[in-house]
Amino acid sequence: MKAVYVAHPLRGATGSPEEIRTNLERIDEIMKNFAAIYPNNLFISPLHAFSYYDARGPQKQVMRQCLAALDLCQEIWVCGEWRTSEGCKMELSYADSVGIPIVYMKV
Repeated sequence: MKAVYVAHPLRGATGSPEEIRTNLERIDEIMKNFAAIYPNNLFISPLHAFSYYDARGPQKQVMRQCLAALDLCQEIWVCGEWRTSEGCKMELSYADSVGIPIVYMKV
């Protein structure tokens, strides 16, 4: 079983409550679809795993958690409008620096 980290924006471009809510709804659907289409993969969604952190609060601690989870995965799949997401860009940069393959998914 391959462990796959799924990167998707949370706060996005504006960080508004509406954008956060929309992004959480999108990642829910994406994860359901991935689980159905790729049943032999273990998907790690940091937006789900670390939802106990305040989405609008400081992100230093949660990003440490995200990168530790990413270290456990064989690939990172990037979804959504990642170019607007500071967190996604940090995850991609880290994955690239440690040699974790990056896959851009059209969802």
